[in-house]
Amino acid sequence: MIYVHRNLSAVPQAVIDDLQQAANELDKLTDIKDRKAYIAANAGKWAAARNHLSKMSHDKCWYSEAKESVSRYQVDHFRPHGRAKQSAGNFAAGYCWLAFDLDNYRLAGVLCNTANQEYSDSTVGKADWFPLIDPAARAAINSRDCSKESPVLLDPTDPDDPGKLIFNDDGTVAPDPTLDKSEQQRVQLAIQYLGLGQSQLDRARKDTWRNCNRKLIKYNRTAKKPKGERTPEEQATLVELTNELVAMTQASSEFAAVARCCLRANRLSKLIVANELLPLALAA
Repeated sequence: MIYVHRNLSAVPQAVIDDLQQAANELDKLTDIKDRKAYIAANAGKWAAARNHLSKMSHDKCWYSEAKESVSRYQVDHFRPHGRAKQSAGNFAAGYCWLAFDLDNYRLAGVLCNTANQEYSDSTVGKADWFPLIDPAARAAINSRDCSKESPVLLDPTDPDDPGKLIFNDDGTVAPDPTLDKSEQQRVQLAIQYLGLGQSQLDRARKDTWRNCNRKLIKYNRTAKKPKGERTPEEQATLVELTNELVAMTQASSEFAAVARCCLRANRLSKLIVANELLPLALAA
């Protein structure tokens, strides 16, 4: 996971207007069953935003950074509109008023977004999960302020959250060990609920690490030589490898966070370019 620098203004006005109209119509309904039926009947309105959300993440799943490893993409409601799962068998009312709110959308591969056991021994995937550190702070339809909530899930649109994950040379994901224990426990739950620990993802991330490491070995072999002792071919190779390693860390690359962890592990943080953190105009 890396930070997703959203540009919601890039979504066509027609899509935004359609979502707003649907939200207005939904607010006129007071019966819970009627609201659920209206949301289900108008799911195509948020699906219309999918391709535009995909461009914001360079066609990657916002949670996993995968392009193919989690299959097709869905528009995920970060705060679920149906029901919000706090713990096993413990559900709260969902955030139905956010069903057509563009700001509530995240792009997710289906194996991150739905409950499944395809590539895991236990059930993983977001589904209805939206636990809060303090459930009493949960917003409700008659009290819609979400600013007091502290979600357990990591949010790729929060620049503080992606850095709480680290990736290992075998492709596995874990909480950053420098976090305090309670925060590590929270992040471990987020890994499960967002489906970030599936074996298919592990394999793809391991391949990225190996590719990065192979380039690093070649880079270090030449970089350790004094500049005056390098042949022109070696100097050209060093420049080429530098460019390739930098490119692997940029937001447009699949599993950029893995490449960054590999570079940090090899004390080459200087080659990391986290361009998603730049102002939007510069990051484009």
